Amino acid sequence: MEELAGMVKRGFDETAKKRDLDLLKVDVHDIKERVENIEKLMLKQHSFQIQVLEKRVKRLEDLFALK
Repeated sequence: MEELAGMVKRGFDETAKKRDLDLLKVDVHDIKERVENIEKLMLKQHSFQIQVLEKRVKRLEDLFALK
């Protein structure tokens, strides 16, 4: 019986506490925000790069009178 009680106690001791889960949720939320910010920055950068390339192609077209 004492062995069973010890096993049950160890099980409860190793179980995540509500506080631990709340902290994990906060960490996951922070990570999600950071990933979203990175995604936005990458999209802006790619958009800018596309605009630069479009201008360069336009200059080349004008230079060679290709329209």
